[in-house]
Amino acid sequence: MENQARGKEKENQYEKKEATRLNPKRIPWDYPKPLRDDLWRARRMAEFFPFVLEELTEEDRKILLRQLDEINVPDERKEFIRMVCGEKQNTD
Repeated sequence: MENQARGKEKENQYEKKEATRLNPKRIPWDYPKPLRDDLWRARRMAEFFPFVLEELTEEDRKILLRQLDEINVPDERKEFIRMVCGEKQNTD
């Protein structure tokens, strides 16, 4: 009986963790459907970064990198986004 209770507790913890993971498709976009405005979409993804990282599609990453200089987030976050989204840094 005690083992069942522990198993159920672990299951509940896993479900809570999964429910709190941010998915770009579930980000509160403030609209019923995400707008097609790339700058606006990139801004929302940057605001929730890195919590949305695992769920970003290749298209999301390209939009984010393309619009990054126009987004008002700390420089450290921009650097981190560039690093993990694969933008090549100019080391010359």
